[in-house]
Amino acid sequence: CWSVAAATLPGSAPAKRGPSREHVDALFFVDARVGHDDAGTPAQAEFGQLLFANGTASGSCVQCHDPEQFGQDRRTHGRNTPALADVSRQLLFGWDGSQRSLRAMVQRELGAHLMLRTNESARQALSDDPALHDPFAAAFPGEQPSLERFAQAIVAHLSRSRTRGRWDRYVEGDDASLSSFELEGLSTFIEVGCATCHRGRNLGGASAHVMGLAVPYESEDLGRAEATGVAADRYVFKAPMLRHAARTGPYLHDGSVHELAEVVRLMGRHELGKQLSQSQIAAIVAFLQATAESE
Repeated sequence: CWSVAAATLPGSAPAKRGPSREHVDALFFVDARVGHDDAGTPAQAEFGQLLFANGTASGSCVQCHDPEQFGQDRRTHGRNTPALADVSRQLLFGWDGSQRSLRAMVQRELGAHLMLRTNESARQALSDDPALHDPFAAAFPGEQPSLERFAQAIVAHLSRSRTRGRWDRYVEGDDASLSSFELEGLSTFIEVGCATCHRGRNLGGASAHVMGLAVPYESEDLGRAEATGVAADRYVFKAPMLRHAARTGPYLHDGSVHELAEVVRLMGRHELGKQLSQSQIAAIVAFLQATAESE
């Protein structure tokens, strides 16, 4: 199932090794949210951007989600602050994957962190900041401020945060966009089983699984069970998107791992039950570094 270039003549460049195009197409070509359109109108995205940056008297989204750091802050607030670049291309939201709608997730976060929990609080936030009046009116003509409209606008803003780089060009057919070593890393990523959970253009963000499926992983955080109280949900976490992993440490739901190579090693052991070699880890890290590059 692996395509290997023909042997090269002495002194020529080594042959590139990588997965077959059939594997690439099946595993990575399609965005998880293909067919979903949450982009809204330009006016809604503009209002969402202002609301994201300005927030309310209780704070703003950018306090934790720094646009200069792929939308995270490299800190842990109970759980590790997730990156927001390409977040709209995921299917599940939150570290435990308990939210299946980005709008619902945003609305939950507005209540948890900005104290926007009722429509009255949304109206008050608009009243407190005159700079938001006209943008809201342009985004939602004739409507009253509400939590739903605030969340809709922020989702429209986040939906425009989509990156593109060498990884996209490779998936779309440009074999030369990845180096031989990066291709080796991609092949290793697939062969050892990483792509079982981390698939799609975002390399994850579409499914949730038990943390420590092969070898138990110690964690005080009960995962999805924290929200549901269901025993079967203990230690269930979303398989996060890895597209920006090389630039968005620390890693895991608790932010306890700071080196990309180390988290690759740990996940190989705890999720796949495999002791990855140093060469395998180095190749996978090289591949992940390539996917984090944006143009």
